[in-house]
Amino acid sequence: MPAPLSAGNPGVRPETESGVAEALAESAAAGRSVLVRGGGSRLEDLPSAAPESAAAVLETRGLAGVIEHHREDLTIEAWAGTTLAEIREEIAPRGQCLPLDPPFPDRATLGGVIAAAEPGIRRFPGARPRDLLLGLTAVLEDGARIRSGGRVVKNVTGYELTKLFTGSYGTLGVVTRVALRLRALPEAARTWLFPLPVGDSPDEFTDRVLAGLAVAGEPEVAAVVPPGSGLPGLPEEGGFRLALRYEGLAEEADYPVARAAAALGSGAEEVTGPAAAALRDAVRDFLPAIPRRRRSGPESGGGSDFGLSARGGRAAALRTAWRWAEFGPAMALPDQNRAVAAVPGASLGPALAAAAEEPGVVAALESVPPDWRRFVEAFPASAPPGEVGGGPAVFFPEPPLAARRIMRRLREALAPAGRFHPGPFRWLRETGAAVPVATAAGAASARRTA
Repeated sequence: MPAPLSAGNPGVRPETESGVAEALAESAAAGRSVLVRGGGSRLEDLPSAAPESAAAVLETRGLAGVIEHHREDLTIEAWAGTTLAEIREEIAPRGQCLPLDPPFPDRATLGGVIAAAEPGIRRFPGARPRDLLLGLTAVLEDGARIRSGGRVVKNVTGYELTKLFTGSYGTLGVVTRVALRLRALPEAARTWLFPLPVGDSPDEFTDRVLAGLAVAGEPEVAAVVPPGSGLPGLPEEGGFRLALRYEGLAEEADYPVARAAAALGSGAEEVTGPAAAALRDAVRDFLPAIPRRRRSGPESGGGSDFGLSARGGRAAALRTAWRWAEFGPAMALPDQNRAVAAVPGASLGPALAAAAEEPGVVAALESVPPDWRRFVEAFPASAPPGEVGGGPAVFFPEPPLAARRIMRRLREALAPAGRFHPGPFRWLRETGAAVPVATAAGAASARRTA
């Protein structure tokens, strides 16, 4: 039986599903909300997901281990607190892999990756949690257990709740076990780097990268990586590089890259051995590692950076990464239509304004340094809705009104007492007013008046 959640014991790590139900009952009796935590590989970097003083933390790492591995079916069922590294150790000797590639796999848990819908860096579709999740079991706030889906690729078991829990950040229930589809372990892998000219304009830069990708086949990972970022194997000077990683059968990994090099106007340099693995890991961990790096120079005061992300179309993401390079290391993942950057706190306003130059791009802060609160205070919350100066809107973005209504109804159906911490969805707080969203127009206005 787990220790009770009380003022003297704000956290618990149950080891069974019954223990999860008992812990939730204890929290209800103590009048506490519950923050569900996996490995904490991303939670600590999200300002909006920080637990309130009255919240108790329910850790799922006690629910660890493989339940069943069906090698012939390429499926696995495991407890939600199992880390990605533990899953790989289990299935790699059997020639299989789980094509989820979240940051810090030695800490990231299956339940946490699903709850955060962590996309990783692999090509979409096919390598997102929602693509690989076959079924799950979860414990609701009243202790009831629900199961959706199953362990086979084709099933019609129960209601389709798996997609609802993917990206729910623990606001609907505690995911306790999951069933996932696997792939055959790649027979070979090759990584290539293509230098990109420094003097290109954002449009020239984008057209060049898109032309290269159009003849690059289907690499498992495509990333436009920056210089000066500390990524292994990359020079600290010069322009961006396009990194392509091919995996699969030997003939797939040996995809000819001469046409891509010609379209990019550069030579192809292969990265091999440990350097290739180190580069892949550094690209994967780039965003959550940002607040753990220290900067030097007057523009940052020696502090850490903010992790800024932008989502839009392929071309928009590439142009945004090009613009963000003015403020710090920036990276684009064109197959995921997103860009990320390490931005000093003093450059947040200009960086958001730079993203606003691209219509349709939505920017948000995804990782923050320990001193992030002083930057919230620097953005007056009294600013009109839509203005970047609206402060919390920059740090706590919210989805469109229609999406908020649907999510509220789901929460009312599955967690009507509201005992689960709202995580990054601050607008789910029953007593809180909706927070204005920072718009592109507001960001551009902030830049003009800076």
